[in-house]
Amino acid sequence: MRRVIAPVLAFLLTVTAAAASAAPVRLKDGDRTLPGNLEIPEGMTLAKGAVLMVHGTLAHLAQETIAGVQQALADRDIASLAITLSFGESGRTGMYPCDAVHRHKHSNAVREIALWHAWLVRQGAGKVAVFGHSRGGNQIVNYARAAAPGALAAAVALAPATWSAARADAVYRRRHKRDRLADVNAASAKGDALLVNHPFLNCPNAKVLASSFVDYHHNDPNRDTPGLLNDYRGPPLLVLAGQEDKVVPDLIARMPKVDNPRVSFAVIEEADHMFLDFYAEDVADLMAGFLKDKFR
Repeated sequence: MRRVIAPVLAFLLTVTAAAASAAPVRLKDGDRTLPGNLEIPEGMTLAKGAVLMVHGTLAHLAQETIAGVQQALADRDIASLAITLSFGESGRTGMYPCDAVHRHKHSNAVREIALWHAWLVRQGAGKVAVFGHSRGGNQIVNYARAAAPGALAAAVALAPATWSAARADAVYRRRHKRDRLADVNAASAKGDALLVNHPFLNCPNAKVLASSFVDYHHNDPNRDTPGLLNDYRGPPLLVLAGQEDKVVPDLIARMPKVDNPRVSFAVIEEADHMFLDFYAEDVADLMAGFLKDKFR
């Protein structure tokens, strides 16, 4: 595995602002409409390749991290499609609020990523790379792990989620003053019953299906991105970390222990978990260098 500090990358890209064709797009999934934002730089086509972008927990395609990186990719002549995971809603926009009814599952994302991947191929995308931020980073790694050989050109995980039972217990207890596994065990016996005024993710008093609560909060090593990577056999993968990230604080320490030639790792100095403003430019620089030989 290769670890690179951003300022000393051999690949340096000079960026000139480029106009891009930005268009909201829609994909039907049964009775739901899934929203996306397609950015194609001026003079480019999808035949040159496209990046399918997935947001983090309860977020959406216009969240600042996703929007900033998508614009920075367009400035570097890289087409992209940012999507909003439905969470069971049609045409969802904005952050998913705590006071909504939560019927969605962490595990639902892979299916919707696959639908959009197929859509991009139908639109003529010559090659497709997947990109995800935070929880979305973990979800695209799981998608890439299961993809058919050659289906994806590459994958990029930006500050992907890490997980351990001990940390999950500590965070849940600190946030909600309750025992995580006790709540998981209780919810497991309730099927799809609606839990009211119940802890869920960052929400202190949510309305959440018991099955959704279990899906997000049970012990699941597949949500621990570094733990998946020694055995990773998917497309070439770039993992990016922010030096000042407090949300996935163990990512930088754990990634050097990954021994896999298919996985590269870069740290962006001074960036936190959100990679806003100039840090989105750093992300796009690293992605452009990584994708240069994969979108040929």
